Amino acid sequence: MEAAATGALIAFASLWGTLTRLGLSALNTYDGQSIAPIIWAQAVGCLVMGWMTYPRNKETMERWYKPAFTMVTTGYCGSTTSYSTWVFGVFQAFSNNLHYNRHGLHNVMDALTQTAATIGMSFAGFWAGRTLAGLVRLAYLEEALSRITRRSHGMPRIDTSSTLERGEKTQRTRYLHLASIALGTVFWIGAILLCALYTPFRKVSFTLVLSPLGALARWQLAKLNKPLGQAPLVWYSPRGWPVGTLTANLVAITILCVVYTAQYVGYETGPASRGAYTANACDALYAVQNGFCGTLSTISTLIVELSLMRPPRAAFAHLFFSWAVGILISILLVGAPWWALGMQGGCAAPVP
Repeated sequence: MEAAATGALIAFASLWGTLTRLGLSALNTYDGQSIAPIIWAQAVGCLVMGWMTYPRNKETMERWYKPAFTMVTTGYCGSTTSYSTWVFGVFQAFSNNLHYNRHGLHNVMDALTQTAATIGMSFAGFWAGRTLAGLVRLAYLEEALSRITRRSHGMPRIDTSSTLERGEKTQRTRYLHLASIALGTVFWIGAILLCALYTPFRKVSFTLVLSPLGALARWQLAKLNKPLGQAPLVWYSPRGWPVGTLTANLVAITILCVVYTAQYVGYETGPASRGAYTANACDALYAVQNGFCGTLSTISTLIVELSLMRPPRAAFAHLFFSWAVGILISILLVGAPWWALGMQGGCAAPVP
């Protein structure tokens, strides 16, 4: 039952992580913007990840309810940040896919700027979260709630972690599992109903429907990861790299590129298009990119892994490999069709 409860909480948190990412991206999309909109979502997700993975906070959260830690880190933080959106944005900068009036060197500088800013803001957010965790610990909240309870009911402080009998703990945990399963299921069904019944919001609601699938797939792929930080790695060898996270990220960018090509391939719009052209089809493909792929891939977990890898050059090699392979996949799956067939069709002017 614990696995089902954990999965349900991941699904629940992925909805809010996706809304955070979409909201921050929309908030930072405006004329004259000087930085890629997704960067703030990456920073916020990494900040929460840094705060939650602080050892004492992790210990406190798992003592309260173990699946809650996975809900915050894998569910919320992993869904707020997105490797696939970042790498595809870098590819668009390199190739000038958005057709800005600039030459090749400016394309390179823009791509490198997006790369450096994203990694820098992600690490800054992560270490800011770690610093904040030293000041604002979950244990302080636990103590504050305990004081409020004592004042309200005139009860002495009770350390539930040590005084609850085994049977009482088991019963409490069972109730929490059932509540978690109900919570995740209800919110996911709510997203499905919103998508089906409220058409004007469908672009976002369709994204929410697919978000839990990506987060749950990433959670399962994480089982392929090996523990980090226990022994130094050979920097030029991929042996010992977190294969699960790498696989999730590369699969996500692959699917995103295929879907993007299906949206825009060719020069014709409408029924003559080579790809999707109806509003519903375009919204569905958008949802795959930002819902499924956005939550299947992650930056926050990657940052945690890089901070644990030793020596630092092994972390750099892993980061460069992840970045370079993602760019290469984008060139093959989007660049080649674009340069051969064009990329101004289909969803560039969707048909209602």
